[in-house]
Amino acid sequence: MPGDQLTEETIQRVFLNATSAKIEEFFSKWNFANANSTKFGMSGEERNLLGDEISAKIDNDDLAAILLETVRLISRERQGLESLLNENLCDTILKLAGITPVVGYPRSVHALMEAQKCLVNTMFHSAKMRERFYMNLVNGDQIQRFLSEFEDSRREASNIQWIREMNPTQAGEVWYFYHRIAFIATAMDKGFQRHWADQSTTVSNILCAAEVCLQKAPDDVANLDLLRATEAMKTFFNVFCHFHGDVPGLDEKNTHLACRILRDVICSGIANDDVIQSAIHALSVPPLPMDLSVLLSDPNLPIAPLPETISEEERVHPRDFYVNMTLTEAILAALDKQLIKAVDLLNSVPYNQVSPEGNTLVDLSGPYFQALARLCVESKYARRYCRIRVLPPLVADEVKKRPEEHDSLRGRIVRVMMLPSTTKEVASEFLFIICKRSVSRMIKYVGFGHSAGHLANFGLLGQINQPKHASDSEDSETEDYNAVKDNVNPVTGAMYPPDHGSAMDGMSDAQKEFEAMKLVDAMNKLMDQGLVKPGTIGDDGKVREVSHVLELLKDAPEPETMDSDSD
Repeated sequence: MPGDQLTEETIQRVFLNATSAKIEEFFSKWNFANANSTKFGMSGEERNLLGDEISAKIDNDDLAAILLETVRLISRERQGLESLLNENLCDTILKLAGITPVVGYPRSVHALMEAQKCLVNTMFHSAKMRERFYMNLVNGDQIQRFLSEFEDSRREASNIQWIREMNPTQAGEVWYFYHRIAFIATAMDKGFQRHWADQSTTVSNILCAAEVCLQKAPDDVANLDLLRATEAMKTFFNVFCHFHGDVPGLDEKNTHLACRILRDVICSGIANDDVIQSAIHALSVPPLPMDLSVLLSDPNLPIAPLPETISEEERVHPRDFYVNMTLTEAILAALDKQLIKAVDLLNSVPYNQVSPEGNTLVDLSGPYFQALARLCVESKYARRYCRIRVLPPLVADEVKKRPEEHDSLRGRIVRVMMLPSTTKEVASEFLFIICKRSVSRMIKYVGFGHSAGHLANFGLLGQINQPKHASDSEDSETEDYNAVKDNVNPVTGAMYPPDHGSAMDGMSDAQKEFEAMKLVDAMNKLMDQGLVKPGTIGDDGKVREVSHVLELLKDAPEPETMDSDSD
């Protein structure tokens, strides 16, 4: 570790009868030397002593910023952090960060920003700091107020003097760190999430930073503006992602506002990939209603009122009047861009290895599927558009390869369905929805092998042999596909390979029967040993375990029970 080791002897020497100038000089050098350090080699006793000494001096105007920087650096190391922090130190950091409202705090902009950065680290790594933060709901209310108070017009008219006196550059940075704190605070405690989700001011306060970006000309949007907007939408996701059904903070007015801001961010030309991803994640939260009057309207035009001539029923459910696919296309384009990177990473490693970065990108794409699926459920126009974009009519060339081998959005989605992740479930559900929940159409496009798990989860395996409806071929097949579809393997979704002969060629019927019974006996032994558990489709359409391997034979009689009268 660079600089002086903070041993018990060193700490006592620095603080004992030392002037503020001497303490400042020592920690200025120590902080500079350890600016990039993440390990500090301090024992629990040394951290405890340092915490007590800093706590006694940190309220000094001359030392606050430099000692906060020291705490911030040491708090990078999670291990031993609880020994450093004591209740008084935690409470002082909250005061210096302006979060606990106390007259005379914060003392200076420099100390304020150091306290904010310190709080970001300690809130993330320390249960003690989180406990001190969450025990007073005023802290959360104060942060939520700050999420919108630093917008230029509000800042200039703020009734908080230290906010009014900041220059725009200082205010922009302070505003960003309040968003960072809000993101961490809403990620760590469900009670805190519920408190914010129940407030009618939450949506407008959180998304204020995103709306500021939309109000600027593209060339005037700074990188810090986009970082704030990203944190704001991540915080929105944290607040609402765990709830289902009606949430007080998402009433009709706030739903309309949230959908408009998120739509405009996704469709705007100012946003980078991270901002768009955060907006799509926010749009996917379960309790946010899909306001079609916003989401399926042109982002460049005011939202048009419904025609006066429509019926009352149409006015209550006006789905047929909103058909603009700008947002739907933007989400599909963002999804495809994400999956291109993910699939390239997945395919760059051997089949028996994993790509952590690729799996992370796949996991992050789950909300994209969720948002699209919800749009398609609410709007038949969105569903038709997604079907055309993702599942265009099949042609003969497309079934020469397996679905996951295609360089297309459909191929990449099927590739995701092959992974052991939760994303494959929402990806499968999205495809099933745009297939109009048709089992035969789903199998045709992705193969039974890729869709079996999803169908089994929903008890739909019993429908695989049902006759097709006429609509299953409507707009999904071409003449050249019809010419080869009898040669398509329904399990793989691709054409059968050229026939290379059969292992049973030249065998008599008796020999074939003998080999079949050997296979049955081998499978039965594996079942008896518990190594495999074959299943069959039950009356409810779900897989059930078989009691004997002969149950796997189609139309085989039910096995006799132990108390049967037969010999």
